[in-house]
Amino acid sequence: MGKQLELLYFPSTVSRYMISELPKRDLKDGLNLLNQSIDSFNRISAKFELYYRQLEKKVEQLSEQIRIKNQQLELNLKEKEEIKNHLHHILESLPTGVIVIDLKGRITTFNRAAERITGFLAREVITKSFRQTFGSSLFSSLPLDLEAPKEMETQVYTNRKEPIYVKLSVSPVRNFHGNRVGTIISLLDITRTKKLEEQANRAKRLAAMGEMASKITHEIRNPLGSIELFVTLLKRELKDQERLRIIVDHISAGVRSIGNIVSNLLLFVRPQQKSTQEVIDLHQPLRESLLFTAHLLIPNSKIRIITTFSSTPLLVSGDPELLKQAALNIILNAIQAMPEGETLEIITGRKNSSSNGTSVAEVKFMDTGIGIPKANQPKVFDPFFTTKRKGTGLGLTIVHNIVKAHAGTIELESLEGKGTTCTITLPLWGDKRSGLTS
Repeated sequence: MGKQLELLYFPSTVSRYMISELPKRDLKDGLNLLNQSIDSFNRISAKFELYYRQLEKKVEQLSEQIRIKNQQLELNLKEKEEIKNHLHHILESLPTGVIVIDLKGRITTFNRAAERITGFLAREVITKSFRQTFGSSLFSSLPLDLEAPKEMETQVYTNRKEPIYVKLSVSPVRNFHGNRVGTIISLLDITRTKKLEEQANRAKRLAAMGEMASKITHEIRNPLGSIELFVTLLKRELKDQERLRIIVDHISAGVRSIGNIVSNLLLFVRPQQKSTQEVIDLHQPLRESLLFTAHLLIPNSKIRIITTFSSTPLLVSGDPELLKQAALNIILNAIQAMPEGETLEIITGRKNSSSNGTSVAEVKFMDTGIGIPKANQPKVFDPFFTTKRKGTGLGLTIVHNIVKAHAGTIELESLEGKGTTCTITLPLWGDKRSGLTS
């Protein structure tokens, strides 16, 4: 029968011939076996189809899981990128300079504040050696292998050769295992703070000097008053003795000079003292100061004073005596700056303030004297600064304090050998900023 069944796989013509030759019983058995085989094949096919569908469903489930995982991964990467950018923006926005150096001494981080403080650009120094980049002029003695944080204050020079004061903090950078992987340097520019400290210390010293000067000036004024009284009496007794009267006049001039110095010291000591506030025409203290200085022009008639005053009053709220003192100091400075005789022009007018658009009174003192060297111009308002052999160096400091007390501004422009222009502005009466500060 086995041989007969093998004939089933022969070509159809032969199969039909052989089957037709088989006995009917054998044919029936062969057909039953064939049917069983087909049923078995169908069952197996059905199982395979079930397995395939289950596998296909599993693949779909896995694909969905992979898709979800990919979305979560993309979201995590996006969040990490956003966090990274956020931290980068914070780092770049810090007012403190941050420099990170790896174990090989190469710069890996250099934020914007570090650029501003050192003068170097990040793109110029990243991946480069820290020592070679900054050389011996900047951070020359800075240790990079510290195991504990260290802070210090020092003066350094940027690549622009500008001296600045910085507060340095050097700390090791460690990974999650506590191993040192580099060094972080934080830089804080404290130049302005240092200058403010210097100003505060100078103010304390000046306050102590002022207190002492105040006591001294009061002690000086008492005998000065007595001397002035006796000089006046002596003048009356010597009215017929011209030679002796000249000597007495010199004594009187010396007393007035000392009195002027004492007054200047008092103005410097108490620049914010409460003063008499009046609504006055600014031309009034100007004219009085010109009358007071008229006698100084007698020995040097080559000096001309030209006034171009506003045709309308310039009403300001202030102390007429202080304003007269300020104008007098400026005029005296101008006269002393013109030893060969030149021109001093005083111009007044009304102008709009550039800060808030309100109207202000403006006074210009324009001389054609020797001018002020450029190196000295930032110091002219400093107390006790003077280039003259005689003088206290308080003249323009007092003017500055008086103008500031009247809520005004003072500016000075000078060209050496050409002359100097001093411009004062004061709030006109009725302006919200007018009035003395106390």
